[in-house]
Amino acid sequence: MSGYGGQSPSGWQDPYGSYGQQPPQQQAPGGWQDPYGYGYGYGPPGVPPGGASSGSATGALVVSIIEVVLCGGIFAVPGIVLAAMAMGRSKTDPESARKLTLWAWICACVAPVIGIALAILYFVYVLRTSSTTTY
Repeated sequence: MSGYGGQSPSGWQDPYGSYGQQPPQQQAPGGWQDPYGYGYGYGPPGVPPGGASSGSATGALVVSIIEVVLCGGIFAVPGIVLAAMAMGRSKTDPESARKLTLWAWICACVAPVIGIALAILYFVYVLRTSSTTTY
């Protein structure tokens, strides 16, 4: 509230300047005039960053599906489930999506190792039982 002559009757001054006045326009290098008054054409502060990407979760999903289809790796199924959950949470809960993606990749890497180890154990068992069989 201003009194006569734009001054407050009690001598109080607005610390933020006069209400309703536009900030002074700043001249950016090269003569370009920023219409918003922020200078250098960077835009207003507080612009939100782009959304979270689910590229790694998509990669883990594809690798896990390939393992199941080509290798018959039943152990890769948890990787499929975790990657799908990570893709669903990538926009709403990025931290949880990162953790789920990490576990999906771990499952995708451990599944072939478990499959190979089981295959080796199976062949060792078959060779032992066939060599000890007496007719």
